[in-house]
Amino acid sequence: MNEREKEFIRWACTDLTYAEIAEKMCVSPRTIDGYREQVFQKLNVKSRVGVAIEAIKLGIVVL
Repeated sequence: MNEREKEFIRWACTDLTYAEIAEKMCVSPRTIDGYREQVFQKLNVKSRVGVAIEAIKLGIVVL
């Protein structure tokens, strides 16, 4: 997992839309789509909720 993917994960664990995440990260929505696909594949999840759960387990996001 690279740093940009980790940053995407942290933003994905918020209430922001993917378009808003793209703005925050200063990238295009298509780039966010790529991050999402890579993260879903690497974490073996199918949804944003799955990303959040795995991020907590891995310590990427702390509650």
